[in-house]
Amino acid sequence: MHHRVFTYITRNDQLLVFNHLDRSYVQPQIPGGTIEPGETPENAALREAQEETGLNSLKLVSFLGSFERDLSDFGRDEIITAWFFHLCTDEPTPTSWRHFESHPSEGTEPVEFELYWVPINDTPKLGGIDEAMLKELNESVINNAA
Repeated sequence: MHHRVFTYITRNDQLLVFNHLDRSYVQPQIPGGTIEPGETPENAALREAQEETGLNSLKLVSFLGSFERDLSDFGRDEIITAWFFHLCTDEPTPTSWRHFESHPSEGTEPVEFELYWVPINDTPKLGGIDEAMLKELNESVINNAA
């Protein structure tokens, strides 16, 4: 079993999503990846988010939940434990930008992403299990805005 982190990165009322420029995934995704041996899920969330976005000013807001998931319906012979986190940033960025992840978790060649901000209340359909904790994200945004 693999342990993976998924991160919802917010800035004000926006959520950061990305597309794979090679179109290997059709739907937008959120940053995430594999928890390394000896690494806490919280540290993995911050590391993976920085590696996939290039953002350096990320803060952990809350842990949203975790669950086990069989990925066979996505064509993968794998069962994972998925850990979801809400991160935030106030780092200035363009509306959209490109970023290379030099060392992807799955040992593939460097991957180029196009990252962009979307309104949290108008999030596009996300790929894979990335939508699993959107309700919890909305609650975290409301609770941490007060």
